[in-house]
Amino acid sequence: MPVAVTVEIKDHGTFSYLREMVNRAPVIGRRETWNLTQIGARSIRESHERTSQKFTGKISKGIRARKLKRDTYGIFIPIEGIYLDRMVPHWVALKRGRLITEWAKQRGIVGRAIKVQAHPFVANGYKMMLNRLDITANRIANKIVRG
Repeated sequence: MPVAVTVEIKDHGTFSYLREMVNRAPVIGRRETWNLTQIGARSIRESHERTSQKFTGKISKGIRARKLKRDTYGIFIPIEGIYLDRMVPHWVALKRGRLITEWAKQRGIVGRAIKVQAHPFVANGYKMMLNRLDITANRIANKIVRG
């Protein structure tokens, strides 16, 4: 393909400024990626608390962002949270001593069993994080340019 326009920088000040921007970019990118991961963990936690109402303790406290490798971050969710998010609807027997039996009595549910279903919260929290992605990308670009 023929070259239509050639750009050459002869000003040493501009060249050093651009070189400094390139050097700053990975550091700013790592920091903002970590911030986005924390926002994602927070949004998934909030989504879980909205979906599951009262019983949020162990799962809600376990949802957090962690560093996996140098430039890789992840959101960890306890296995109980994954089960709650993806469970297949099924019947649970109402036996003495179970929390679900107490819950059913409080709501006036009478019977030997109750049908339970999933409380999907991960997808909603993930969508909320993706909505923040363009804001984070703009912030990264502005920090690189402004310094």
